[in-house]
Amino acid sequence: MLYMQVMRTRQSSAAAAADVRDIQGCTCLRLRRATRRMTRLYDHALEPAGITITQFGVLGHLHYRDGIGMGVLADWIGMDPTTLNRTLKPLLDRGLVHNGPDPQDRRVRAVSVTTSGRAKLLEAVPLWRQAQGAVEAAVSQPTVLALNGLLDLSVAKIAA
Repeated sequence: MLYMQVMRTRQSSAAAAADVRDIQGCTCLRLRRATRRMTRLYDHALEPAGITITQFGVLGHLHYRDGIGMGVLADWIGMDPTTLNRTLKPLLDRGLVHNGPDPQDRRVRAVSVTTSGRAKLLEAVPLWRQAQGAVEAAVSQPTVLALNGLLDLSVAKIAA
């Protein structure tokens, strides 16, 4: 539905396309810039644990929903399966996650966090809390809560 609105807008505003000043207000570019900065902050904080914020998120998701199919995990995280595979590779190589057949459907690959993966997650949580605290200190906890609410609402309304 959103895609069709974008297509209609694109077709009806070909003349306006020449005015590139609108790019300055692009929500996607602003989100990507903010994401890059946040990722750098969290990755730096998690360096002592030897994982990235993306890997931390995967381990955290698997901690609560262990042994789930790759497609379900990718959808739940909001990541395409190819990107998820690239994210999982170093975790698999280090023995932090296991990838095997799903007990309910042998055709599907299921991902589980290992004992080492749980230990790595527990090692990383205090480092993540420091990064989260730094963000809250920089922009205030109420602002972070409001931002998280807006992001959750946006994801729900702009479902792919």
